[in-house]
Amino acid sequence: MLLFLSMLVLCSQPLGYLGAEMKTLVRRSVTNACTLVMCGPAENGLPGRDGRDGREGPRGEKGDPGLPGAVGLAGMRGPAGPIGPKGDNGSVGEPGPKGDSGPGGPPGLPGVPGPAGKDGPSGKQGNVGPQGKPGPKGEAGSKGEIGAPGTQGSPGARGPPGPKGERGTPGERGAPGNAGATGTVGAVGPQGVPGTRGPPGLKGDRGAPGDRGAKGESGLQDLAALRQQVETFQGQLQSLQADFSQYKKAMLLPDGQSVGNKIFKTAGTTKVFRGAQELCTQAGGQLASPRSAAENKALQQLISAQNKAAFLSMTDNDTEGKFIYPTGEPLVYTNWAPGEPNNNGGSENCVEIFTNGQWNDKACGEERLVVCEF
Repeated sequence: MLLFLSMLVLCSQPLGYLGAEMKTLVRRSVTNACTLVMCGPAENGLPGRDGRDGREGPRGEKGDPGLPGAVGLAGMRGPAGPIGPKGDNGSVGEPGPKGDSGPGGPPGLPGVPGPAGKDGPSGKQGNVGPQGKPGPKGEAGSKGEIGAPGTQGSPGARGPPGPKGERGTPGERGAPGNAGATGTVGAVGPQGVPGTRGPPGLKGDRGAPGDRGAKGESGLQDLAALRQQVETFQGQLQSLQADFSQYKKAMLLPDGQSVGNKIFKTAGTTKVFRGAQELCTQAGGQLASPRSAAENKALQQLISAQNKAAFLSMTDNDTEGKFIYPTGEPLVYTNWAPGEPNNNGGSENCVEIFTNGQWNDKACGEERLVVCEF
């Protein structure tokens, strides 16, 4: 097969390549072989007659390389070569577009609780805060000890009688009394003069006779009960009118505290005891008279806002050491400061209340905050 392909290639070359003419033909017979014909360029030797008695000419020069042959048929696929070494990693590609959100997965199982965290380090000390506001005014100091009594002076001459004292302030208005018992029914008055007779009316149709009613009770008892109800209503009306008048007058003063049915009011002014009494009377009230711890607390809050001690209504002008209300009643509540009352100097017949709510006996000629009670 290889021999046949070689001859085919040689014979397909152009004539210029093989020479201008064929001058020598060499024929050889080989048993059981194909006939081989060889062509060569002409030489200067003599031509043989029939090729049997001629000599072989000199070997010709090497010819020019022939043109490349036609592309042969594709050969069979060879076995796979060995695996080459791993290549370098390629550059990271650009991120692709964000995909659509997938459906939510089923809820996971609850996680195992983590271990307890350790205590963190202590924080730094904070900055010093701003200076606080000054505290309230301190309580009045205790009074000094009473001096030694002076020597008895000689009795003076009897002086002329003093002028008539001023009229005292009116006492507190008492609570309305209970309704009295129902009086006896008065006698029936005489028969009045009969009135003029009116014109006769049209005669009406005769009605069917009604059932006989039960015997009624005497109207005298109902009349007495009605009178008692009217008297009760009148008492309640008077009480409401008094309360309304009290609140109306209390509104004349700006600052106040309410506790129960009482209202404590102040205008922030200071006066001596008698001047304070007159101011409250003109306003329709009286000086403050706390009769319970709650009332005393409300009064303390009012005067603390003013930061001043205030006069109370009680005095011991009649009996030293026995303080009473303006109505003459004994005190039902007290809140004396320790060691009080002590009548320091022999002229402390009035009562003042400090901003801490405690009481002290005081000279009536001193000026204190005016607080009225309504």
